Parts: sequence; C-alpha cells; structure tokens
Amino acid sequence: MWSRALTAVGMAVLLLTGCATTPSPTTGAQPVRVVAGAYPFAFLAGTVGGDRVSVETLARPGAEPHDLELTARQVIHLAKADLVITLPGFQPAVDQGIVAAAPRAVLDLSGATGVTVGSHAEHSPSEGHADENSHEEGAADPAHDPHFWLDPSSMAAASDAVAAALTTADPEGAATYAANRDRLDARLSELRTEYRAGLAHCGSRDLVTSHAAYAHLASFTGLEPHPLALDPEADPSAATLATIATLVRDHGVRTIYTEPLSSPKAAQVIARETGVRTASLDPIEGLLDPATDYLTIMSANLVALRQGQECS
Repeated sequence: MWSRALTAVGMAVLLLTGCATTPSPTTGAQPVRVVAGAYPFAFLAGTVGGDRVSVETLARPGAEPHDLELTARQVIHLAKADLVITLPGFQPAVDQGIVAAAPRAVLDLSGATGVTVGSHAEHSPSEGHADENSHEEGAADPAHDPHFWLDPSSMAAASDAVAAALTTADPEGAATYAANRDRLDARLSELRTEYRAGLAHCGSRDLVTSHAAYAHLASFTGLEPHPLALDPEADPSAATLATIATLVRDHGVRTIYTEPLSSPKAAQVIARETGVRTASLDPIEGLLDPATDYLTIMSANLVALRQGQECS
C-alpha cells in the first residue's frame, strides 16, 4: 500500500513541478475550493460554506477512509485547493499528500477537537500479544479516538474552526459562514441533548461494538465501550473474543453492534454463542446512501442505540 501511495505522490510532484503556477487569491466570484480527507470534514465544509464553497472528499463513498490511497490527480487537487481539512494520523496517505502538495491552507482539526491520533489507535490487539486491559483503556480514551464527530459538542468545535478557516480564505463570506455555523451548532446542541436524554435510562450501559470508534459517544452518554478490535479491518484476538463473550453473559448485554463498512463476522460469532442480537451502528466514516447525511445518520444511530440498549 505504501509503495503505491508514494508512487502516486511522486507522479503528482512531477506534474506539479512541470506546470506550477502561482494561485490567485480567492474572491467572491468563484467558490472556495475545499478538499476534505473524509466525509465528516466534507459535511462541515459544505454545511458551513454553503454555496460559497466547492467540496471534494478524498475518500470514496462506501470505502474505509483509513485505507485511502491517493491518486496523482488527488494530490494535484490538494495543491490547487484553497483549504484542506484533515485530522493528522487518521489518514496517513492524506498526511503524505499534504507534504508533497503544499496546499495554500490546511486546517488541522486536532487543535479544535483535542484529538491526537496515535499508533495504538491503528492496531488491533490480534497483532502480537497486546494486553487486554490496554486494549480496553485505549478504546475508552476520546483523546486518541479520531471519531470526534460522534460527540456533537466536538463536532461543534470543529464547525467553529471550519468557519474561521473559510473566513480567512474568503473574508467576503464571513457573515455567511458565521450564520451557517450558528445554525449547525444549534442543531448539534439539540442533538447532544437528545442523546443524553434518550440514553439516560437503559437496561444496559455496556456498548459492545465491532471496532473502537465510539469513545467520544460513550464519554458524553455514560456508556461503557467494549470493542472487538481497534482496527475495523483486523480480526479480534481469541483472548478478546473470550473476554467479550464473558462480559456479554455476565453483564446481560442485549446487543452487539456491527458497522456498514466493516465485516460483521466476529460480532455474529459472539452473538450466536451468547444468544444476543446484532444491530447496525454507523461510525459515519463515509456515506453509503447519498440521501442521508451526518445529522440523519446520528438520529438513526440514536434510535438503534435506544432499541439495542433497551432504553425507556
């Protein structure tokens, strides 16, 4: 994977060297060109930017954003962008592309969200003999879970950062960006209230998921995350499977959650063994249905959680 990514970056650098021009300042006559590494960042740019921006998402719909490999064309688009929105460490190929392309402006969302993606967030305990307690602790730590958007308050902080970055790129649009940000932040505040109220009284507080994407959601709702793996593409270790199966039995867990973009096999094995059901919970890393968006999926996730956790 790395060799292909480096080849694409190298080709793009050659093309950029051969046809480099000095970019003109952004004006109200043309949209601000925004390139986003993953769907949640693109949602922010499109919602806050409105008609004043054009947004390209590097990760394909229906594909895991972690596994993104950039094409030479995408690296060129990074170079031509007025603003690139990213979370360093979440998509290593994007990090490489930004270094090669040197875009005009890069918004690093780690500052606004307080998230630092470390190596332990990228590997499953099935690789080697990882300690099971460390696996649980890492899964529960929002500071190292890139999925900040599953807490609406962190999404609002990112919204504010996007509005500020767009205003810098396009000062004439400042009032538009501020108004759109305020509307989004208000809806996010409502959504957070809905989650806290909807999950306040549940039959189970244990949140068993196929991979470690829910530390932020668990933190603000009071749920306890128990992922089968840290990496969505990794198979959980035998020790993790045994630990989770025991927890499901001992704690009266009702539901094990799978994800739209990942294999449900491990979750289904434990569900059959323990006699519980499975349900889909979307970490909103990418869209499968263009008729949906971040807000509608978050609302659907709340419905799934209320049913799965047997909340009143």
